[in-house]
Amino acid sequence: MTTGSGWDGILEQGETILWQGQPERGIVWRDALSPVGLFGVVFTGFSLFWIIGAATMIGNGPGFPFTLFPLFGLPFLLVGLFMMGGHVIVDAYVRSTTWYTLTDRTAFVAREAFGKRTLESYPIAGMDRLELADGVPGDVIFGMAHGAYPRRVAQQRRSRNRLVTGSTVQIGFRRIAEARKVWRLLRDRRAALRQADRDGDMTE
Repeated sequence: MTTGSGWDGILEQGETILWQGQPERGIVWRDALSPVGLFGVVFTGFSLFWIIGAATMIGNGPGFPFTLFPLFGLPFLLVGLFMMGGHVIVDAYVRSTTWYTLTDRTAFVAREAFGKRTLESYPIAGMDRLELADGVPGDVIFGMAHGAYPRRVAQQRRSRNRLVTGSTVQIGFRRIAEARKVWRLLRDRRAALRQADRDGDMTE
């Protein structure tokens, strides 16, 4: 497999590349208008209120180490800023270091982000989900991943436990220019592979 990420020699014997590409680059600011982004506004506002309030209460009163007390709000402020808009900047960076490859057997997602190289592979025959978000760019979704936040975060925000303790992430080729073409390739290859499996079972 030849991609900008330099992954070579990973294909099986006889495996053929059908399509390769990268996600569209650039920041998608409209993604900030989400429940996470809106909560980030509230979280950031609360953090600023806490920092300013703590600094005002200390004023010219006790000296060190009490003067450091307002700084304890900085981590919460950073989290709020990330939720409010930082995540779309990180997403743009990750997409700029992502490469997609579709073969006649497997869908590959390769990344070189934050100094780490990763390669994920998804066999076409085992894809139970195949969706097209049509458009230019569009998305081809063929899986779901479930993640969880650290227990400490969940305990700190019990009132939003259902939103915080778990999340679902779509797996696929995101923001690609040829989404409809790639979706058709995947659909046809999945059907062909499953038919081949059925034919093989009948001959046994």
